[in-house]
Amino acid sequence: MYIRVLIVISLLFCFSSSATAKTDFFKKFKKDYNQLSRDLLNHEGEIATVENFVYKKDVATFTLSKGVIHLLRYVNGRPTTAIFVGDGFATVEVNSHLEQQALLSVTKKNVVESKFHVLFIRFADDFDLKLKERFTFETKELEWKIFNAAKEAQGENFFLPIIQHLHDNYFQLLRSIYERNENGYFWADFDRYIFSFDPNRPEEVQVEYEFQGGDFMPRLAATFRRKEMATVEDTSRSSFPFPTTIVDRRADIELSGLDGRKLKAAATIDLVINKDSLKFISTFLQFNLKTDSIYYNGKRVDYWRRRDFEHIGIILPEYRYKGDTIKLTYFYKGTNFDHFEPYVEDRSPTLHSFNFTVPRGYNYYMPGMSEVTKKDGKHDQFTVVSPGPSERFFFHVYASGNDTVTTTSDIGISIDFLTSLNFTKKERCFIPHEMYRQSVLNAFNYFSSILGPPLYAFSEYVIPEGFQSMPGLIKVPQLACVTSGGWEAVGGFDAISGNGVARQWFGTMMRPATHKETWTEDALPQYLCMMYIQKNLGGEFYNTNLFGHRDSLYYIQDVDRDMPLATGVRADPAVRSNKGIWLIHMLRMLMYDLDSGSEKTFLKFIRELYMTMNYRTYRNVDIQRLAEKHYGKPLDWFFNEWLYSFDMPTYNVKYSIDSKDGKYFVNGTVRTERMQPDFTMPIIMRVAFDNGESTFMRETISGKESTFTLGPFETKPKEFIFNELYSVLSRDKVDKK
Repeated sequence: MYIRVLIVISLLFCFSSSATAKTDFFKKFKKDYNQLSRDLLNHEGEIATVENFVYKKDVATFTLSKGVIHLLRYVNGRPTTAIFVGDGFATVEVNSHLEQQALLSVTKKNVVESKFHVLFIRFADDFDLKLKERFTFETKELEWKIFNAAKEAQGENFFLPIIQHLHDNYFQLLRSIYERNENGYFWADFDRYIFSFDPNRPEEVQVEYEFQGGDFMPRLAATFRRKEMATVEDTSRSSFPFPTTIVDRRADIELSGLDGRKLKAAATIDLVINKDSLKFISTFLQFNLKTDSIYYNGKRVDYWRRRDFEHIGIILPEYRYKGDTIKLTYFYKGTNFDHFEPYVEDRSPTLHSFNFTVPRGYNYYMPGMSEVTKKDGKHDQFTVVSPGPSERFFFHVYASGNDTVTTTSDIGISIDFLTSLNFTKKERCFIPHEMYRQSVLNAFNYFSSILGPPLYAFSEYVIPEGFQSMPGLIKVPQLACVTSGGWEAVGGFDAISGNGVARQWFGTMMRPATHKETWTEDALPQYLCMMYIQKNLGGEFYNTNLFGHRDSLYYIQDVDRDMPLATGVRADPAVRSNKGIWLIHMLRMLMYDLDSGSEKTFLKFIRELYMTMNYRTYRNVDIQRLAEKHYGKPLDWFFNEWLYSFDMPTYNVKYSIDSKDGKYFVNGTVRTERMQPDFTMPIIMRVAFDNGESTFMRETISGKESTFTLGPFETKPKEFIFNELYSVLSRDKVDKK
């Protein structure tokens, strides 16, 4: 149990129209920033004819065979934009299996080798100096035909700081310009590819791909560390340092508005510097929250933020160094938010301390709340200290009040069901109280029986509407259309309550090291919910859920949108959720004891997984090592395929039932399509007999073609079932010879 003393902040809620300290440096920064977006047409720059020029940027090599290059947009006396028109060739080395697979899934090639006729570059390194060592430049305005060629290539559009980018590309380029050296920023658009090197990203190298001509945004195909720091092994792909880490969060928050959610805040984060030195810092805030000012160690600081963009670039008045801790206080306000705190790329969870001032008559529920006290005639106040570290914090508010019905779980934890006074039985899709409460209680009791009590829980509030689940707060909507259509087949209301309750064990307290583990955040609670449905309603409902997730993956495979799970946020959310669910299911089948029907091994694995993910930062390799511990054998072959690669096999099975010397055998041939020649997977098979008995077996199918023989059997088999219990995510075509 975490114990913490609340630190009360005395910062005033003063919101002026000025966004920054407006220092001389910031005035120059704004001027330089605008220069980076200056229109190219009739822009005076330098031009040269180049031939057989080779430029290496980390893992990328650009060969300008013959053509004309323009240098434009000068900052501090040097160009920041280049346009080459002519004949060229580019290669990018991708030496990680995971990133090769990611690249292959997007581009259909596991290498980057591409001719180009237009090369569009934004740079803050020595690219211009290398050119001028060999070629003579003359001053000249950019011609229309060159401008038009660059425009058609879309490089200018793809570089724009828009909401789909995590960072503001102009800010990232400019911060590197001010520290200009050979390892500086470099961004190149050619053919359908974009290669970029940003020394201020956790993973400096990125390869993006325009899936088809005219795409609004390219797809991020590969990302990894610079060459001298890159790790080849898939199991080390989550081990890289972030520029900064938040180690403490606290805030004064004032809520108002018709729904009690309009926010005005002064939020302070303690930020540790992880790079050797930093003057420019990237932070983020939900874009619906408008920033008024930011203070650095108690003094107003310069920052840059575009409208409706989460990225906030902070410009410190001096360099800070590795190991330093700084305080940043953000003053902001807004509505319609789902993440009301400043954050950075490092997802490390922290404890939270808040002072809330709220309108009287509204009901707020948060984990770690103190008793609500009267502040004045119109406002109440309370404090919040989070019960444990969390990467995000959510709260629930009801303007209408509520009734509370309390029950007790099998392990003695109080469960308080909140009933909104606005809800009536006449509402469309209203879930009757008895069904609502019993379903939640059943799910809570089931998860408690296999996992033990949830972290930090003494009492649970079940919220009938709104927002996200947090420890002690279970979001289960009571207005849910689950009585008809597809919901009935997948478990009805139990499918909703089970998912909401499961997040008390696998929810916001989980501590993924990087975005590469994000697949666990939805896949694990959803799979746990499926286990609850199987226990409560039977295997038919479990299988229907499993088939739904499988069919979604079939579609993703058919439209070429699959990616490895370990690519994290780059993968489609449907991939992260559905394939993650199937990965856990297949592990369950590997650990399933065919002789006894016992699931003891898998349940021990899930229980320890819960403890691992909630008590310390975890990486994908930790999940693999834990699975190997319980499975009792190496599982590299499994995770290499289902976590670090993409696609799924198609099995073409031909079998016959034969007799020899009075015994019976099932002989089969399996052709495996779509997978690499070394693909291997144990598959559960079942042989059924007339007397109703069955024999289960595991056969390992490897390579492009495998054969198997099951038997001998004393009586002739009635039926043969390939891939019983759906032990492998695959497409199966099974025919009897």
